Amino acid sequence: REGVFYGQCSEICGVNHGFMPIVVEAVSLEDYLTWLKNKINFDFNI
Repeated sequence: REGVFYGQCSEICGVNHGFMPIVVEAVSLEDYLTWLKNKINFDFNI
């Protein structure tokens, strides 16, 4: 599912773990592959 999702740290990962917000942006496979291709400069044949 595409969208922006928010969360909160739920692990004891340090003194201020309760103040560690999490943001995940889920995109389409096509958008992800375009982003990845630009990052690694590699040509995918899909």
